[in-house]
Parts: sequence; C-alpha cells; structure tokens
Amino acid sequence: MFEELKKRALKSTLAWSIILILAGLGLAGWNAMDALQVVTGYTDFASLAPEEIRDQVVKIDLAYNFGCYLKAYSENTKTHATTTTDYYYIILTRDGEAMDDRFLSIKVPARYGSELDAMAMATAEGRETTPMTFYGKIKKLDSEEMYYFKDFFKDVDWTDEDIEAETLPYYIDYIWQPATMIYVVLFVAGVVLLIYGIIRIASAASGGSLKKLHKDISDAGFTESSVESDFRNAKFFDKKGTLRVGKLMTYYMSGSVPRAIPNNKMMWAYQNTVTHRTNGVKTGTTYNVMVYGETAPKGLTFSVANEAVSQDMLNYFNATLPWVVVGYSDELKKLYNKDRAQFLQLRYNSCEHTAVDPDQAGSAADGQM
Repeated sequence: MFEELKKRALKSTLAWSIILILAGLGLAGWNAMDALQVVTGYTDFASLAPEEIRDQVVKIDLAYNFGCYLKAYSENTKTHATTTTDYYYIILTRDGEAMDDRFLSIKVPARYGSELDAMAMATAEGRETTPMTFYGKIKKLDSEEMYYFKDFFKDVDWTDEDIEAETLPYYIDYIWQPATMIYVVLFVAGVVLLIYGIIRIASAASGGSLKKLHKDISDAGFTESSVESDFRNAKFFDKKGTLRVGKLMTYYMSGSVPRAIPNNKMMWAYQNTVTHRTNGVKTGTTYNVMVYGETAPKGLTFSVANEAVSQDMLNYFNATLPWVVVGYSDELKKLYNKDRAQFLQLRYNSCEHTAVDPDQAGSAADGQM
C-alpha cells in the first residue's frame, strides 16, 4: 500500500515540480545579472565603451542630450483622449569624450520633458548644465522606435551608412531607482521556485508525502497493518484507484498527497453538482461528493467522473456506514450548522460505528435522506 502510494505521489507531483524547476531556472537565470548589479552597484554608463553596451542595468549622470525624437502615448479607451507618457532623447556614450562614441537614446517619463528640453537647448548652445541622474535598463529599439530614431538623423542629411557607423540601436529605459529591486525580487522568487520544485520531488521520492497519511492512521487509532488490508479490499470510485472506500477509512489524494479519513468519524455525505457557464452558456458540469465528519467539520470535496459514480459512492456509504447521514436538504444543512447535537441524533449517535457488508445492511437504506 505505502509503496504504491509513494510511487503514485511521485508521479502526481513530478509534472508540476518540473514546471516549477524550469520556471525557477528561467526566472533566476534571466534576472541574475541584473540582480547582481543592483546589489553590488549599478554599472556606470559613462564607463561603457560602445562595444560594451548590452542588456544591463545602468546609472547615468546625464549632462548633455540632442533633443527628443519620439513621444509615447496612452489612450483612454472610453474617451479616446491621449496622454503623453514618455519621451525619447538622443544621447552619446561617454558624453562624446572618446573618438569611437556613438549616439543612442534614453526613454524617460514625461515629467522630465521640460528639464531635458532645456538641457537639449543648452547642449545646442554649448552651455553646461547640472547633470541629472537616471537609472535604467539598456534595451534594443524595436522596429517602430528604430524608424523614428533613424528619421531624426536623416533630417540632418545623414545617410544609412552614417547612421550605421555612428549610432547604436539601443536605449536606456528609465526605471525608478527603488523599483530596480524588482530584479532582486524576481531572482529570489526564481531560486525559491527552483528549490521548492526540487524539495517536492525529493520529498515524494523519499516517502515524505506519506507523513500526513501516517498521521491520519495514527490519529484514527488504527494499526498500519489493518489499514493496509483495508486499503487493498476497499472499493474504487475512480479509474486510478486514488479514491476508494474501505471499512475502516476512506482514501483519497489531496493534490499529490495521499490522505485518509476514518469512516467511524464520518457524519454526513451528499452530492454537490456544479454547473459551469460562460457568458450564460452551459460549458460543463462537475460532480462532487461532500463528506463531513469529526476530523473534517468543514467538509472534504471528492471530485468524481459523473453523477452515476457520485450516486454509487453515496449508496455505498449508506449501505455500509449506517451512522452516516446520506443526502442533502436545506433542513439538514441548517441542522448541521446550527444544532449539531440534534443532527448527530439522526444517525451518528443512534447506532454502533461498525461497517457492515451491503448485503447485510438490511433496512439501512430506509434512513437515507
């Protein structure tokens, strides 16, 4: 029993664990360098030669720019009114201090527009300005951004060859400095997902996923040998045999974790039918068997394939566990929630909690509600 359930738990957890591991590797790997730069210090943009410009987080003390070539807008979908959100300005690597410096651009929020326009005017007139510090991520211009970037230089009669030789197809995408910590958060999240995925597999492979089942058995006061026999002889209510009802316990999978509820603590069972609709159109129906008991006062939900399986399971409860109220009504719900003592008098406290064979159940079905 336990070896079978361990293999089943491992198989059940494997797919999601692999997804978690791959997602963790991707998230951590994608953000590792940026997170490292944020923690150890941002790369000084002025220190980068053109060939060193790549996807990285940088700090730039901007003292010169050569004007805005593109504005980004957002549109209100209801009023269709547009709002300027960002500006793209032409800048130089290393502020033009080296012969091989290239033109590229910086994208900043619209609130910096007036200051950078004044800086552009000062640059054109040869005046110095107080540097403005920005943090950002270097990104590659997309096709539309590249079109307007090139158009800026063509307006001053640059050829395609000139643009190719004197510019770089990158821009610094402004990030509010505290927000750069998001790279650290994403990296840590990736590491957590990676570790969690590995732990899930290791736990399932070592039998750790059976800890709760062992506790269920121990808390119920049964020996594991008696439960193994009960498990083998239990009746299946799904194709995989993960949901089964024995004389001692009802066995199920909670996610990828095997669990069991003692039948002698079970009070109430009924069918719950959920109809799913999309835009008012019925898209499907889910059938569940709800079970309440001393160890599950708020209820357990056992999903089954169809109504026939649901009824088969409830009939089996009714025939073999005579102390369990089977069936649903608003009156039963009110009684269970408001007057538990009276509810228990219906069947739970009125007979011995010993499972019977269906053919020996006699008139047990007469008490079904």
